[in-house]
Amino acid sequence: CGTVRDGVTAQPVPNAAVFLFDALDQYTGLYAGTDVGGHYCIDNVSSGTYTIQVRVNDYLSAVVRGIVVDDATDVDVTTRAPMFLDQPWPNPATNEVTFRLAAPAGADTRLEVYDVRGRLVMGWRGESPAGGRTIRWDLRDTQGDPIASGIYLIRLRAGGSEIVRRFVRIR
Repeated sequence: CGTVRDGVTAQPVPNAAVFLFDALDQYTGLYAGTDVGGHYCIDNVSSGTYTIQVRVNDYLSAVVRGIVVDDATDVDVTTRAPMFLDQPWPNPATNEVTFRLAAPAGADTRLEVYDVRGRLVMGWRGESPAGGRTIRWDLRDTQGDPIASGIYLIRLRAGGSEIVRRFVRIR
């Protein structure tokens, strides 16, 4: 049992998902959700060493390793600021694609597009504004040439975390 708190405001985080993994990082099938006060409790945990993963809005926002359970153990968790990369739209794309993203305010943020061979096609970098941002891309590479039809990977990196999505370009 424990409480999940926001790493910036220290306020309780409601509706977070808390997952329990064993010492080999295998999911145990045990989980709990936080209530409005950020409190959670996972019952029927055998003695052993565990890892907790906390997800907020499907984003991995905290990991606590080395939790030793021998009876009843309380584990409070503080999350990182949320990071989000929506699915590219439209997908597949023909003339333009839109990326909607959010990262911790003020974080050095990189959004990069790679082809399936791992070559950087286009990228954006800067400090993340509060509330996130939307980037519309005309599907041209860094040289100004239209990109070929195919599968592309979008990688958002900020604050030591990353999210990857994919989209398809068709002509």
